[in-house]
Amino acid sequence: MDFTAAIYKRDDLTCVVVIVKKEIIKDKYESEQASQLFGKLFPLMPVVLMAQDYRGDGMFYGPKDIVHVLSKIKPEHMPWKKYSVKD
Repeated sequence: MDFTAAIYKRDDLTCVVVIVKKEIIKDKYESEQASQLFGKLFPLMPVVLMAQDYRGDGMFYGPKDIVHVLSKIKPEHMPWKKYSVKD
């Protein structure tokens, strides 16, 4: 499985933001499944899922306080990295 994620660090906040399709963000069950999967890959960090809307702005799913902080950041300012995990 290949995916793109950013480990976001600011002040006392560290989390992982994973890019997913917006259909996953819109479906609570799919969002929970994806959060659990990525939580196993990044066990010491809260997981936030991110998709982009038609304007390129981020749509987020995750802990509300973290989503609030991340919603003020442009996606292009995140430190994105490609990951590859063997299935």
